[in-house]
Amino acid sequence: MTVVGEFPTLPAVVTGFVRHARSIPIRHAFRHRVYQWLVDLDDLPRLPWYLRPFGGFDVRDHLGGDGPTIKAGVRRYLAEQGIEYDGRIVMLSNARVLGHVFDPITVFWCIDSPYVVAEVHNTYGERHTYLLTPDAHGNAETAKKFYVSPFNDVSGDYRLRFELDRSRVRVQVSLSRGHHTVFGASFEGVPRPATRRAVLAAAVRMPLMPQRVSALIRVHGLYLWARRLPVVKRKTRKTLRGRAARMIVDRVLDRVPVRAVYPDGSVRGGGGPDAPTLRIARPDAMFERLAHNPKIGLGEAYTAGDWTAADGTDLGELLTPFAAQLAQLVPHWMQRFRRLVEQRVPDRLRNTPNGARSNIRAHYDLSNALFAAFLDPGMSYSSAMFESAGQSLEDAQTRKVERILDLAGVRRGSQVLEIGIGWGTLAIAAARRGAHVTGITLSSEQLTLARERVADAGLSDRVDLRLQDYRAVTGSYDVIVSVEMIEAVGEEFWPEYFGTLDRLLAPGGSVALQAILMDHDRMLATRNSYSWIQKYIFPGGLIPSRTAIDETLARHTKLVVQADHRFGPDYAETLRRWRRQFTANWPVIRAQGFDESFRRTWEFYLAYSEAGFASGYLDVGQLLLRRSGPRPVSGRTPDGRSG
Repeated sequence: MTVVGEFPTLPAVVTGFVRHARSIPIRHAFRHRVYQWLVDLDDLPRLPWYLRPFGGFDVRDHLGGDGPTIKAGVRRYLAEQGIEYDGRIVMLSNARVLGHVFDPITVFWCIDSPYVVAEVHNTYGERHTYLLTPDAHGNAETAKKFYVSPFNDVSGDYRLRFELDRSRVRVQVSLSRGHHTVFGASFEGVPRPATRRAVLAAAVRMPLMPQRVSALIRVHGLYLWARRLPVVKRKTRKTLRGRAARMIVDRVLDRVPVRAVYPDGSVRGGGGPDAPTLRIARPDAMFERLAHNPKIGLGEAYTAGDWTAADGTDLGELLTPFAAQLAQLVPHWMQRFRRLVEQRVPDRLRNTPNGARSNIRAHYDLSNALFAAFLDPGMSYSSAMFESAGQSLEDAQTRKVERILDLAGVRRGSQVLEIGIGWGTLAIAAARRGAHVTGITLSSEQLTLARERVADAGLSDRVDLRLQDYRAVTGSYDVIVSVEMIEAVGEEFWPEYFGTLDRLLAPGGSVALQAILMDHDRMLATRNSYSWIQKYIFPGGLIPSRTAIDETLARHTKLVVQADHRFGPDYAETLRRWRRQFTANWPVIRAQGFDESFRRTWEFYLAYSEAGFASGYLDVGQLLLRRSGPRPVSGRTPDGRSG
């Protein structure tokens, strides 16, 4: 932890003001004069007998309260997070006054490390600890994980700022949801050596400080309640379903080669000491989420910070063993009850023309700059095709594009339709071959940038890009290409989608699809249930199986699959590189207005998807469709298994 300027003399009494400003849904602000203590945990204050009632520090007040010293409690907490630390720790806190203490937030600066530990207390006698890594300016972010106020639930993100030097101590906290700041609070004061005179003066000018803080919190709470600020109902007890969820999860963990560490130090899992390790920070909250909806709760728990990958454990590697055994983790007798806990896909996500437009824009219109921050320079948002382990992502994406154009037979003079243009990379590559390309998308953000890229390439005379639904396209095309767009069609509309391909394809023409695929049995088991990916990433999405594609083609078209090339491991590597870039460029992404909750959501999405491909649960293939010719002879069964 970097200290700005000269270090203050400790112990110190820090006299200043606490400020609080609520902005939504009711505006309310206040300021109160307070004092706190700044102490070195290796050298706590030793006051004369007549001042001890006004400046006491008790191990019971911090970090579980069951260690020999407060510092031992901080060290134990850090060790639970995988951090061994025995350096200097400085604490900013209220002291006990006449046997009572209340401290909304206690801050522990780990001076010889990048870490700050913040312990939040509520008026119910509960507390929660956050491990933070502030930047060079003292700024840090974390998802909210703890019920503090009756007017706020456990959602949103904290943004914090810590400053510590000889002339000033400042701690700032704001809570945001999406792009809205709900409230901001701060303490700022001047540290002065805790001489007998300074301690006595603070106690006289601001008597019974902890008692005053507790009382003022309640006074302002009553004021907001009187103004009809809604009170959030709080879950105070573990439910039977939550207990059952924990039993199931523990059994699952014991069958998977990973380790799970609980806050009390207990360990579950079938992995050894070097196995990927997850740390469960808030087990009760996590199991309640899983009990409410197993398919959505795990991702929500990660976003909320209920669990995380331990230091030194890659999130994708942690999730891969679970994905590899997904079909076997839950006993067959228990799977019969999945309909009782799984939520069905909402009707509003149906991919009607209006619904598809809304679903696509929910993901692809987030920000072109967001995608540019983690994709390759060509802006390809689909699996690359690697020739070697050391190949760059850009070259592997170019190889993918050129292969699918070769597969479709795109050449000079070809009339090409691309369904789902992305940011124009494939359309530009086809036009450079001398083809005339019509491209469609439902994303206005993508369309704007794709048109700019086509113009910059000097190919506007060969490329016509439109904001259009595939169902509205007319004409006849020698080649139809669509890269990872079928996942956004939806089972209900597969007949119409493939029927449209058949209708638009000129005699003797070819259709080349790049599609994410899954086994047919898995698709049938999950197609009607609402998943985390559908809720937070791709609304309306459904991954098909090769069997489903073949059956739809046979019933509704004259098309057949004549070639099927799979490269699922390449998608795992693609996602791994995207996630690495996303993490490295997070400061750039954050500057566009995306918050910590978004970061954790997308971090989980990229790792979760990577695990699916790395384990073989998911696959990706380039398929060639034509109206006539022999049935597939690709060396695979219709479901893509090796034959």
